[in-house]
Amino acid sequence: MDSKSLCKSVLFAAGLLAISVSPMLATAAAIPQDAGQTQAAPADPAKRSRPDLNLTDDQKAQMKKIHEGAKSQIAAVNNDSSLSADQKQAKIQSIHRDTRKQTEAMLTPEQRQTLKQWRKSHRGQGQAEQQPPANS
Repeated sequence: MDSKSLCKSVLFAAGLLAISVSPMLATAAAIPQDAGQTQAAPADPAKRSRPDLNLTDDQKAQMKKIHEGAKSQIAAVNNDSSLSADQKQAKIQSIHRDTRKQTEAMLTPEQRQTLKQWRKSHRGQGQAEQQPPANS
């Protein structure tokens, strides 16, 4: 094969590659990087996924520290190949429970009450009916 023929073959192959890859690149560029998050977030800011607890700056810092710790624990569980899917799920649920306890412990009684009311209304009547009645 002479160099002119080789050059034509390489250019032809590069052209085919460019033609076949360009639609995939255009599709990938059209998808926002945080597509999973934007789909889950409500469009109306009034319907946010959490209540307004009027946290102090110190509480916000504590909350951030708690959530970052939970996130790293969950990542460690997910990366542990020695655990089965059921074991991973159980450990992650335990991490979520512990995180919830830690965050509630740092709230004032008024903030806890606001959170409790928000959870009750957010989860609907189905969750409230599952809880046993409080003893009067």
